[in-house]
Amino acid sequence: MRGNLAPTRLSASAPLDSPEEAFQSTPSQRRRGTRTALSFELIPPRHGADTALLDELIAGLAAYNPDYVAVTSSMRSDWLEGTSALIERVASTTDLRPIAHLACTAGTKAELEGWIRELIDVGVRGFLALRGDLQPGQTALPEGYLQHATDLLNLINEVQEEQAFHLAAGKLALSVACYPSGHAESKNFDEDLDVLLAKQRLGADFAITQLFFDAADYLEFVDVARLAGVRIPLIPGIMPMTSLKRVQRMGELSGLEVPKTVVEKLSAAGTPEEEYEVGMELSAELARTILRAGTGGLHVYTHNNLAVTRDLLGRIGIQQP
Repeated sequence: MRGNLAPTRLSASAPLDSPEEAFQSTPSQRRRGTRTALSFELIPPRHGADTALLDELIAGLAAYNPDYVAVTSSMRSDWLEGTSALIERVASTTDLRPIAHLACTAGTKAELEGWIRELIDVGVRGFLALRGDLQPGQTALPEGYLQHATDLLNLINEVQEEQAFHLAAGKLALSVACYPSGHAESKNFDEDLDVLLAKQRLGADFAITQLFFDAADYLEFVDVARLAGVRIPLIPGIMPMTSLKRVQRMGELSGLEVPKTVVEKLSAAGTPEEEYEVGMELSAELARTILRAGTGGLHVYTHNNLAVTRDLLGRIGIQQP
């Protein structure tokens, strides 16, 4: 838990709001009674994957009428080729609104420029702009690659201008990542805030959080970000904790230490079934706490598991319409 967030200085770029205005966008004072926003992360399957299972997953998630689905890119599905293929399938078989993960690591600036155009052509109307993970020992991306997510936002904006006639209202939805538990490469939390403010100034419409394990980390992060001048929605990303192995692996990939209390509770389970039940209840309570605080929505990291996603949403009272 980030107990030291409150003293963080206000950014020089923060708007000159009155104290009352500054707090109106915090989760605790969000308008009550509105529908909980819901979005899902989808992972392009490996080559040769069962298309029937993929279609079942897409249809099952579509039944919740999510606001959008975010489609990742990875080496196992040929990077943006897999992203494009899955988005084309989603767009042609459902009314889902897809946004595409786009990372600086996926190619050179020229290659990314081409992919942005192609993804727009297959139905993308939004991007999640990311730097992406460096390889072990890397301190920067190779020459010709964009080095930061802010550079990628600038590139998307350039392509967006030329593609205005293809886009509704001439505008793509631009999203970015944010880090309630801190970015592994940041010097301090102030640097995280400055980067998020820079992304906002470059046109980011909303941010999706990376992994966190404590609701207080997210809620305190939002409070401090609002004081610093962040006005875009900060959507909490929730990962179903189905096993200790999964949790530790995701913590390792995110550069986060899994809280001792989470490890102890999962370790105390006697069987895989008990471990699953403990982990899912921890996940559900995390989501319930955030929603009770007035947060407007959730982004679920599905790992392409429809049954687990349904289980999590059922535990927090979100049913298919």
